[in-house]
Order: sequence, then C-alpha cells, then structure tokens
Amino acid sequence: MKYKYDFNDRKKEKKNKIIFSVVFVIITIIIASFFFKNSDIVIVKKISDTIAYPFVFISNNVSSLFSNISDYFGDIKKANTDNNILNEENNKLKLKLLESQAILDENISLKKMLEINSTFQHFKLKSGRIIIREHDNFSQTFIINIGSKDGIVLNQAVIHKDGLVGYISNVNENTSSVTTILDPKTSVSVTISTINEPAILKGNLELKAKNNLKLEYIPIDCEISIGDMLYSSGLGSMFPSSIPVGKVITVINQKNDSDRYAIVEPCVNIRSISEVSVILE
Repeated sequence: MKYKYDFNDRKKEKKNKIIFSVVFVIITIIIASFFFKNSDIVIVKKISDTIAYPFVFISNNVSSLFSNISDYFGDIKKANTDNNILNEENNKLKLKLLESQAILDENISLKKMLEINSTFQHFKLKSGRIIIREHDNFSQTFIINIGSKDGIVLNQAVIHKDGLVGYISNVNENTSSVTTILDPKTSVSVTISTINEPAILKGNLELKAKNNLKLEYIPIDCEISIGDMLYSSGLGSMFPSSIPVGKVITVINQKNDSDRYAIVEPCVNIRSISEVSVILE
C-alpha cells in the first residue's frame, strides 16, 4: 500500500521539532546556570542560582532521602549486631550463674556431709548423694551415687546427721539402692529412751504417706509416753546401737495391753534430705 505523507504528518513533525528545540534550550540553560553558578558577575550568578535552585533543591532532598534510607538500614544492621552481642553476653552470664549455683550447691552438699561425719565420727562412713527417688504405693526407696567401688555392700546402715535413714538393699558398681525405715518391709529393733525397754519399729503402708512409723511389741509393763525418743538397739547385724530413730507422737491403747502400739515420727525427714552416709564399719 502506498504511503501518503499528508499535512497532518508535517504538522506533527513540526511540533516534535519545536518540543525538541524547547527541551534542548531548557537543558542548555540549566547546564549553563550550573556552569555560571560561581560566576564573579553578580547578575549572572543570581540568574544562575534562580534557575538552578529547583534542581538543587530536588537534588538535595533526594540525596537526603537516600542518605536517611542508608542510615536507617545502617541503624538496623547495627542494632542487630548489638543485639547479637548482648544475647551472647547474656548467655555467658547465664552460664556463669549456673556454674556459680552449681558450686554453691556443691558447697552446701559438702557441708551437710561433713555434719553427718561430725555427728557420727565414731563410725567409718562413706558419704553420698541421692540421685533418684523411687516412689510407688508400697515401697519407699532411693538411689545414691556410691556403689561397690566405694566399699558399699548389702545391708549396711544408712544415716543422716539427725538419725537413721535405712539400709543398703541393692548394690551396683557406681550406685546403690537404699530402702528407708518408712518402707513397710523394714523393721528396726529400738529401745525406748525413758525406760531402756526394747520394741519393734516398723514401716507401715498407711502411715508412710504421713512420714510416720508404727511401734509394736511394746512390753506390757512398759510406760510409754508422747515425746519418748527411740534409738536403735543394736540387736541384729544391720543397725548399730544408739542411733536416733524417732520420737513417739501418739500412743494407741487397746483392750489387750499386748496389742497397744505407738505412732512414731522419724528423726530424719526422709522425703527432704539430699545427702546421706553409709556406715562401713
């Protein structure tokens, strides 16, 4: 198809030339204004400043905007870096606090062991810590962190500074099980302090939950009272004599005097202790 170059095309071309010329003149003036901005001729300098002002203003604001954006992201990066440093320092402080607490706990534990050894210095003892408590509806046992390598054997007596705790019922190389006097399977031959009469102190399933024991086989002619202290009698090969065991808190009289019994509170709060000693000899 033959192309026709009509009047409208010429008009459009002319218009484009005019626009181009105007744009060229404006750009030339702007460039010139920046060129003569530092001119020594006052009027030229003023004209240049007036022409250049909008562009300088826009340029400064754009530059300021980009500078602010750069500062903003720079501040975020710095804040993240500072936060990481603070978190690292905080973790170090927490670790030091845990280490300090561990040292403090160790010192407290050693002090308690020394108290046991001081109270029963006439025995040869091996101190240990309770590492596991085994609670069920029947037994009352726990595991300590010493075993056969430390000279521990079956049926050795276990004590606390306040008195008798129980006996060794199982031994491994590094750990041992202790059956306490609260366990219903445990019986201890004791003497009553006020009259030096023997009786049998037993763990009791019903009393165990209250941390109490049952004193049975009390001699008929024996006067027993609340507050009487009980000590291991030394009968049998398990518990040496004269170790504090408990205190009478209730006396239950029956129709038959031979059936009376007493409720006893142990000298040791077995549920709360953490350190014990085993009597080796």
